[in-house]
Amino acid sequence: MLNEVRLGDVIQLERIPIEVDPKVEYRQIGIRSFGNGIFHRDPCLGSELSKLRYFEVRPDRLVVSNIMAWEGAIAVSGEKEKGFVGSARFLSYRPIGKVDLRYLNYFFQSKVGRVVIKSVSTGTVTRNQTVSPKNFENAKVPLPGLAEQRRVADKLETAMNQIEQLVHMKNASTSLTLQHADALFRSVDMYVPLSKVLNESSDFVAVKPDATYRTAGILNRGRGLFMRPVIDGSETKYSRYNRLQKDQFVYSKLFGWEGSLAVVTEEFAGTYVSHEFPTFDIDPEAADVEYMTHLARWRGLHDSLKGQGTGMGSRRKRVNVGRLLATEVPLPDLPEQRRIAKQLTLARKAADGGAAQVEQLATLRRTLLDAAFTGRL
Repeated sequence: MLNEVRLGDVIQLERIPIEVDPKVEYRQIGIRSFGNGIFHRDPCLGSELSKLRYFEVRPDRLVVSNIMAWEGAIAVSGEKEKGFVGSARFLSYRPIGKVDLRYLNYFFQSKVGRVVIKSVSTGTVTRNQTVSPKNFENAKVPLPGLAEQRRVADKLETAMNQIEQLVHMKNASTSLTLQHADALFRSVDMYVPLSKVLNESSDFVAVKPDATYRTAGILNRGRGLFMRPVIDGSETKYSRYNRLQKDQFVYSKLFGWEGSLAVVTEEFAGTYVSHEFPTFDIDPEAADVEYMTHLARWRGLHDSLKGQGTGMGSRRKRVNVGRLLATEVPLPDLPEQRRIAKQLTLARKAADGGAAQVEQLATLRRTLLDAAFTGRL
């Protein structure tokens, strides 16, 4: 059984205030949630800082975001943070006892550590859960001897660094896939309006109160269709639904300008959407379905639709059917479409595999942290 130690007995709040000069440039820190470390904000003049008080950030300090600690916004500063400043929102602690700050940081990222943080956070609304220095310092944490702290911290640090490198590589691969798609589409010389390849085609069905409907929606930025919960006909405000068919092109009038476009796959055939989601048959003599699938994901098309919305306010910019069909897109002949689609499908499979691995790495990270603080590391 580990001894519980009051945090204020092993770490001490360090406040080194600065006098903000409006004409001097400052570099601020921020802390990412979920244990993703410190990041550096763009330099700015003192005149551009908020009205909060600012303090020096020194290396080898446990830095806690007092408003986001409950979400894992805690980190250890390093030499890279030397010369930076942080607002009063960041509590900076130096060690005064036998404690490895890395161990404490990892502890607060674990399941048991998050329970401790939430227990000393005040506020009733999730985004108002603030940690005060007094409450934080009075918290008690299980703390082994310094040698054991270092052993656990060293193991976790090695593993976390490897995970971080892998995630960085996977994210870079996804970015390259997007760049590759952009380069291929922009290399096409022939542009035609979407009306040349899309024909309006809806399958409206009357909603029956005693029936159930498997509904779908479309994610923005070309991320495709997603399943919504099954809904009873008596629970919906719509009198009719549009039934999706495989290989149709579908978009959201409300969020087309955000890239809510997709081609219906087998998985979503037979699901229902509202009248706000127009559907179109793709002319097989003019366009390849696989090519159109990638085109729906292309940020160049999304950018073209940003100025096509009508209405007031960003969330009321409907893209009507006429504007969508008038939008010009790169469309070479069918053999070239198929060649481009084949390349993009291979790249997309690699990127999707990388995304799945990133999720697995996040799970591995949580598992390692929980194992470390339940005596299994």
